[in-house]
Formats: sequence, structure tokens, C-alpha cells
Amino acid sequence: MTTVILMYGPAHGRTLTTEATEGEVLREAGWSYRLTDDLDDRGRRIAMAYMD
Repeated sequence: MTTVILMYGPAHGRTLTTEATEGEVLREAGWSYRLTDDLDDRGRRIAMAYMD
């Protein structure tokens, strides 16, 4: 399991736990969040938002 922090978009700052290792981790209200290879200062994977 991987802990992910969502960046930008309406869910900015929310964290979630996922089994995904690549691709989209959340789709909500016309926005999608795609995993990057970057980590924040707490070691969480960053998922960047983009509009659908």
C-alpha cells in the first residue's frame, strides 16, 4: 500500500492510501489525480491534479 498526497485541484492536501503504483488514483468533480514519481517531505507519493 502506498500513501499519496493530492496536489492542486479541489482535493488539494487530502491524503489517501492506494495499491496503485502508476496512473490515476482519484477522479472527482471533473478532476483526475495522476501519480508522479515525486515524494513530499513526509515520504508520500505526490498525485498531481488535472481537469478532465
